Amino acid sequence: MSEIPPASPPQDTAPETLSRLRAEIDSLDDRIHDMLMQRAEIIERVRSQGGKRGVMIRPGREAAILRRLLARHQGGLPPHTIVRIWRELFSGALMIEGGLVVAVADGGQAELVALAREHFGPLTSMRRHRTPSQALTDITGEIAHAAVLPIPSDEDDDQAAWWVGLMHGGLPRLSIVAKLPFWARRGEGVPQSEAYVVSSFVPDASGDDRSLIGIEIVPDTSTARILGILRDAGLDVGSLLIRRIARREAAYALADVDGYISRDDPRLAAISAFPAPPVALGSYAKPAGAPGMMR
Repeated sequence: MSEIPPASPPQDTAPETLSRLRAEIDSLDDRIHDMLMQRAEIIERVRSQGGKRGVMIRPGREAAILRRLLARHQGGLPPHTIVRIWRELFSGALMIEGGLVVAVADGGQAELVALAREHFGPLTSMRRHRTPSQALTDITGEIAHAAVLPIPSDEDDDQAAWWVGLMHGGLPRLSIVAKLPFWARRGEGVPQSEAYVVSSFVPDASGDDRSLIGIEIVPDTSTARILGILRDAGLDVGSLLIRRIARREAAYALADVDGYISRDDPRLAAISAFPAPPVALGSYAKPAGAPGMMR
């Protein structure tokens, strides 16, 4: 019986075509790299001319950039890849501008740390804490630039109701400046939690935002009455959380409303039905990739 000759190794059916395409990719990579270096030079010029003051992150501008890119995006590259690439660019820019330290109140669990790294970049310095108050102390003590805190819940204990502290805090006055994640279409293998980002600067508007309003209320005030007062003032309320602090015999409400609401919004000052005027606690850019959005 004659021996069966060994199988020939697979041949590239179109070596010249593949070689040319790979060369085009290499050329594009070089051009992309050139533009990235040019972008970094511009950021260095912005820094040298004092273009930013205080904390360097600008969540509103970042969100506006991402929305603009997603609106013009075409082709097979997944939109969330655009978000991921530019989030890394934002992180790199912050390194040029002096770096960023983020305090994360994760309650001893890794989910919020993973969410913070997804947003701010894997090389960003992170300080883990069990409680929101510890993370916020990092900001007031100028140890961290921002804090990532869990979304408030009606099951929180008094210590976890960190947003009440924002209503009565001293200097520096802290604000909610972002909500994580910015990319709303969550697949498997990525953090599923949500969080707010708090910092010591006034949030910058992105052009499509929501705001958080803190309200001191009489303890037995009904949800319907609170909603009615806010809506009569022209505020479009999406959700409302009520928190009763037993040892203080006080109660507070946290309203998530549509639009960018500044601290001096006249609608807040005009509300007289509560023991004190409502307080704008901050704003955040609406996430991209949410159901019903183009991208």
